[in-house]
Amino acid sequence: MNAGSIQFGIVTDPLVVKQINTRNLKLYKVPALAYYALQLNNKVAPLNDKNVRLAIQCSIDRPEMIKTAMLGEGAVTGPITSPAYKSNVNDRPCPKVDIAKAKAYLAAAGKSGGVTFKALVTSNGWATSVAMAQNLKAQLARAGITMDLDIVDQATYVPRWLAADFTATLANNGGRIDPDTMYTRYFTSTGNLNKVATYSSATLDANFLKGKSSGKTAVRSAAYTAISQELEDNAVWVWLATPYEYRVVAKNLKGFVALATG
Repeated sequence: MNAGSIQFGIVTDPLVVKQINTRNLKLYKVPALAYYALQLNNKVAPLNDKNVRLAIQCSIDRPEMIKTAMLGEGAVTGPITSPAYKSNVNDRPCPKVDIAKAKAYLAAAGKSGGVTFKALVTSNGWATSVAMAQNLKAQLARAGITMDLDIVDQATYVPRWLAADFTATLANNGGRIDPDTMYTRYFTSTGNLNKVATYSSATLDANFLKGKSSGKTAVRSAAYTAISQELEDNAVWVWLATPYEYRVVAKNLKGFVALATG
C-alpha cells in the first residue's frame, strides 16, 4: 500500500499501523465492537468469592494498559460495545484504579495476605496479547494479587477456553451491533457459552428477555443498562478495552466511510 500497488487494506496490528505512510494513504480508525476482557471463572477458588473479583477489578488501571501494552491504540470499555447501547465506563466499582479499595475487598474476603491465581493467555491470538497480560500482572501485584501467566499457542488456547479450563483468561471476544446476540450466548442460563462465562442469574435471564422482546429503544436500553450493571457490580469479568479497526485507503479512492458498527 505504501508503494501504491493496492488501494484498500484492513490492518489489525497497531505495530503495523505505525508503519503506514499517511502522506500517501488515508487511515480510518474506529472503535471495534470486539473487546478485551480478563475473564474470571466464578466457580473456581479464589475467584468464586465476589470480593476477590472486585479486588482484581479495582487493581487494574485500564488507561495504563492501553498506553503501554496497546501502544495507545484502544479505548476503555464496559460490557456492551454496541454504539446504541454502550455501557457507561464510569458506572462501575472502581472506574479508576483504587489500590486501597482493592486491599479492602481482599480483607473482606479474608485474604489480606493476597491471593494467587493463574491466567490462560494466548501467545499468538492477537498482536498485543502477551504484552497486555504482562502489564496486568504487574498492576495486580501492587495490591498483593499474584497472577501467574499460562502462555500457550492459539491452537491450545481455544479448546481450553471452550472447556472453561482456566481460573482466569485474557480474552479477545467478538462484539455485535445488538447486545442480545452479543451476550445471551454467554450470560443466560441456557446460553451455549454459559459454561465459559461461568455466571448467570434469574435477573439476567429476565432482562435479556425484556430486551429481546421489546421493539422500543428506551425499554431495550434500560434492560441492557441493568445487565451491564449486574455484570460490573459482581465483577463477573473485568472488561478492559476495545481495540480499533483500521482501514487504509489510497487518497485517490473516493466514497469510503468507516462505520463503528462492524
